[in-house]
Amino acid sequence: MVKSGLIYQDLLERITGGDLAGKIHLPSENHLAAHYGCSRPTIRKAIGSLRDRGLVSSAKGSCAYITGRGAGGGVEKPQTETFMGIIFPNMGPEFFFDYLGRNLAQHASEQGYSLVWGGYLSPRSDMLKMDILGTCERFIAQKIQGVFFAPFGIHPKSDLINNEIVESFSAAGIPIVLLDADIRPYPDRSSFNLVSLDNFQAGYLITSYMIRRGLRRLFFLAPPYSHNSVRLRYTGFREAILDSQAEQTRRGGESLLGEQYPGTSQYMELNRDDNEGLSRFIREKKPDGILCSNDLTAMSALRSFEAMGIRVPGDISLASFDNLSRQMLFPRFITSIEQPIEDISRSALSLMINLINSPKMPPWHVTFPGILVAGDSTI
Repeated sequence: MVKSGLIYQDLLERITGGDLAGKIHLPSENHLAAHYGCSRPTIRKAIGSLRDRGLVSSAKGSCAYITGRGAGGGVEKPQTETFMGIIFPNMGPEFFFDYLGRNLAQHASEQGYSLVWGGYLSPRSDMLKMDILGTCERFIAQKIQGVFFAPFGIHPKSDLINNEIVESFSAAGIPIVLLDADIRPYPDRSSFNLVSLDNFQAGYLITSYMIRRGLRRLFFLAPPYSHNSVRLRYTGFREAILDSQAEQTRRGGESLLGEQYPGTSQYMELNRDDNEGLSRFIREKKPDGILCSNDLTAMSALRSFEAMGIRVPGDISLASFDNLSRQMLFPRFITSIEQPIEDISRSALSLMINLINSPKMPPWHVTFPGILVAGDSTI
């Protein structure tokens, strides 16, 4: 039997560039089930995925209308649809970008726009460069009117890939709104619009919280080739430590970090499955607090600590970013920075609409402060 995921992908292509482009609604569930040789529940699941991405809307007992075509007071005449593309790194079904993309699709649908998700790609793919170039070519051929792009990390050639993506769309005259991070490392700035968490503020805020809790040997843990946003979080982490150290010195108290291990970096790069490296790091550095680059890194570290017999927060306190442990029903609530997804998605969509209407508009850099949510992973 054909799986719903394959049906979803085929319907997506048919809506954005195939025989369903310009149609008011999808064929009936019975028709689609017969076409794909599967059950109606399978079709329903595929349509549900399209609905989650803001491409169709439906009410109980009615057919699925392609977004922007109207299903309220009768069938309307086809309108001119504006399609926007998304290129996001696919780190897993519950990763932050998945939440952001769903929220963005919902707001776009409310404004009569549709988002095409053909660029939801894995940065760990051996074919990443080819996959991305194919996505860029497809988006350009489909006359996408704007692209939301969250730059790639976790890949040794991410900088090269990110530049090729923005150059492809820029050459085609397609506006770009960056999400989460710039394509250039801080303090450099590209000429593209950016909407993101204030990553520096977020790093400073959560590190200050850990210092106030009495933690003294703090380290920042991230996977290799992390996004530029992670480097900004680390910069905020270091600034909070330096400010606290300066304040302690001014008061004549004990220094927090510098005198304890001068000349060493508090930034540690480890793959999430490198338990041996994590164990060696704990033995050598003896941290009492670790700030992870995001919740997935923190959850992986917490599982490893449990296997090692390390108590959290009894032996080591753990904190991170994105505040996903609650949404993912993880058994522990990790102290984390919550991103204002609603504000980010609404601002990004508004910026994109303005760019489509005024292509020569000067670039904007919009950031939103993070929200500290205390959990049971810190003392």
